[in-house]
Amino acid sequence: MDMLPFKAVVDSPLDGGGLLVVRLCPEDELTRFAELMREHHYLKGGRSAGDTLRYFAEIDGRTVALLTWGAAAYKLKDRDNWIDWNLGLRKQRLKLVVQNRRFCLLTQPGSQPNLASQVLGACLRRLPQDWLQAFGYRPLIAETFVDPHYAQGTCYKATNWQQLGVTAGSGRHARDFYQKHDSPKTLWCLELVRGARQILADPAPLPAECQKGVITGAVMGTEASAATCKSLMALFEQLPDPRGFGGRRYPQKQLLSILALGMICGCQTLQAIVILGQSLSQMQLRALGGIKRKKTGLYEVPSYNAYYNLIGQMDAVGFDAALCEWLSAREGSLPRDLALDGKVLCGTADADGHRLALIALIENQTQRLIAQQPTQVIQGDDGSKQEGELTAARRLLQGVPALDHATVTGDAMFTRSDIAQTIVQDKGGDYLLALKDNNPTLAAEVRERFENAMERPVPGKENPAQERPFFGKAK
Repeated sequence: MDMLPFKAVVDSPLDGGGLLVVRLCPEDELTRFAELMREHHYLKGGRSAGDTLRYFAEIDGRTVALLTWGAAAYKLKDRDNWIDWNLGLRKQRLKLVVQNRRFCLLTQPGSQPNLASQVLGACLRRLPQDWLQAFGYRPLIAETFVDPHYAQGTCYKATNWQQLGVTAGSGRHARDFYQKHDSPKTLWCLELVRGARQILADPAPLPAECQKGVITGAVMGTEASAATCKSLMALFEQLPDPRGFGGRRYPQKQLLSILALGMICGCQTLQAIVILGQSLSQMQLRALGGIKRKKTGLYEVPSYNAYYNLIGQMDAVGFDAALCEWLSAREGSLPRDLALDGKVLCGTADADGHRLALIALIENQTQRLIAQQPTQVIQGDDGSKQEGELTAARRLLQGVPALDHATVTGDAMFTRSDIAQTIVQDKGGDYLLALKDNNPTLAAEVRERFENAMERPVPGKENPAQERPFFGKAK
């Protein structure tokens, strides 16, 4: 990464004489820092959020400015469009954006021209390295808000910040609730590293100095619209509720809709689906038919036990049939690159130890769910028995629409002649299936064909061994 130059203690000569020094606020000066901020800043000190650094700016030992840096805003439309990252990357990498939460000059306005920009520039030159030493990761982007009633942001413009837009004039009051304060502010952002936006928006691994700032295990969440949530709720409203009247605190249509959203978003465990439900906005919970608490006026998030109890009794086949029909109606033509994959939702075992196992058809590039089928539990004289994933995969492929111009990939478990025939002859697609020595006869035949094709001379070619043989859709 191409970083800004850094000095342990930044000092620079001022335009009007004197030496400017920017230094970190040590713990034994926190009280003094807070008192000065309360006395001179119109917003007072505020509460720190997340990782925080505070700075003194001094001229010949006299404090002339205070700066506070902390956690970035959770969601800003203009900033997120500027970075161009998706919801999942934003949740994982938000800590790599730091916010200038307070900037307070202690001098009289106009007494020292250009002081604000010189202080800000000196602080920016040491901020990335200070953050790395304090918290173990290097930030990539800085953001701040400027109230146009008090300032125009000239010092930010002078230090190469970009004004991205104006806020809506509301502040966060509670989770997903915002109160209007009729005081919109301008949003400014700065790349602390050249190409920082491209680094944050690229799903590739981050530089080593930034990786500790990634929130591991973050649930990607969903930006499903209210219309999408309502259509899912209407879809599952038709399914009968198997629960007794004492266990219906949360509507089944809401629980099934959140389960469907979790599967579409690629959640691998029930706990991940529960966390995704907790990340839903109040608008989404309302659209899903959630319960509204009288005391707080907030829509309630279903608990883990609510999902667990329903999964043990729900009609899994009816649920998947309804979901696949809903997905097909909104998909149109299927994507070209699909993967056939099996997964087991951890934490869903019933009394006999059977866990909810799903065979899914997923778009490779986005990991978006296209269709799925559960493995059914069959009751017999010797007790219950869960069918295999191959049986569910065959049923899934029979139920999907045409696979024209699509390629289905899968591991060696799905390398079966009837599955290949279904993909190619019945659905019109192509396949790329892994082949291992657990199918020795077919593996030997394929190796032989490759060897013969590589050895066969091609007319007009000097080096036929480098020519790639052409293979059709299916044997």
